[in-house]
Amino acid sequence: MSAQSTATGRRFQSLSALRNRNFRLYWLAGFGQAMALGMQFLIIGWLVLQLTGSASQLGLVIFLYGIPNLLLLTFGGIFADRLDRRKMLIYSQFVVTVLVLGMALLTMAQLISIWHIYAVAVVLGVIQGINMPSRLAIIPDLVGQEDILNATSLNMAVFNTGRIIGPSIAGGIIDYVGLGHALLINSFLYGFGVVFLILMSGVVSRSAPRSENIFMGMWQGFKYSAATPVAFTLVGLSFAFGFFGGAYIQVLPAFAKEVLRVNASGAGSLISASGLGSLVGNMWLVSLRDTRRKGVILIGAIILFGCMLFLFSLSPIYILSFILLFIGGIGFMSFIAIGTTILQLTTPAEMRGRMMSQWLIGAATQYIGAFPISLVADYYGWQIAMGGSALIMLAVVCWLGIYRPTFRELRI
Repeated sequence: MSAQSTATGRRFQSLSALRNRNFRLYWLAGFGQAMALGMQFLIIGWLVLQLTGSASQLGLVIFLYGIPNLLLLTFGGIFADRLDRRKMLIYSQFVVTVLVLGMALLTMAQLISIWHIYAVAVVLGVIQGINMPSRLAIIPDLVGQEDILNATSLNMAVFNTGRIIGPSIAGGIIDYVGLGHALLINSFLYGFGVVFLILMSGVVSRSAPRSENIFMGMWQGFKYSAATPVAFTLVGLSFAFGFFGGAYIQVLPAFAKEVLRVNASGAGSLISASGLGSLVGNMWLVSLRDTRRKGVILIGAIILFGCMLFLFSLSPIYILSFILLFIGGIGFMSFIAIGTTILQLTTPAEMRGRMMSQWLIGAATQYIGAFPISLVADYYGWQIAMGGSALIMLAVVCWLGIYRPTFRELRI
């Protein structure tokens, strides 16, 4: 076989999950949602800063989003195991589309106030808390087991493409057209995703009996993670990653404005730098296929992210900050993609939704962590707030991921 034929075969292998029609449609739907999410928090964050001029107010809005998001993620896992995951995604994303459209109209009519943003943040937290476990748990329903890592990596890749393009587009629209038009386009992108979800067909995506008591099912999920070393380690790492590490992305607009002295386009480019690095990491994972050293890669990825975040907190130079976020982004999304894959491969089908919800709860603590970080930043500065948070995350990673033998011995 020629070298050219071999290279072509490898390229097709790296896209193997796209052979499945439903996954292709899901992947396209994910592009719309990824673009919308990439724009959403920059737009809302800039709107809060424009209305209040306060970093702690931005942290409070993210906190108000995070509380219901965390509470509902647990129930979202139960729903993902008991209800039709595809329909859950369609209905919830349609409601988000309408909600963001309403906020766009209020902003364009100059009727928006901080209280509207508080309310929207709470409702968005509820809806996205319910649907996120289904978004991850549905992937094995769309592809075969041999394609799960590939499908997860491709899904994360399209998410990161949205993170790259979305913030930059949002920043440009805010600077040159206005916040209202940015929100209008944001709502259109959510609606774009709904169309492709509707086109999916024949997806069997319910694995637990409806007759099971919801709270008993929830308790069984917690018992499973507490008694299973791999699940316990992953969930613990996700909490450290979210609360102390991932929270940086939520307060980045304030950091960019107050420390680096840039406008909305500059802040959007910084978020895009992280997304670009994440895309590079995902493309590497896609080409990696099915390695048995997933645990080692996962620990290396989160350590890379933590080190880059600490250096970023000390940087007063925009271009250096851009490079650090790019490198950190490789670790950021590689950790999420590999961790998601390990959970999907090691969790029984009837528990998958609940494990995905616990995994997401840990990552979603970033919305809670944004508030204390912004408060510390108001009193002591961003270097102490963000740098100290990165160091705490790395300490937890060393304990759970390196000192404990679970991932050092993992072969899957």
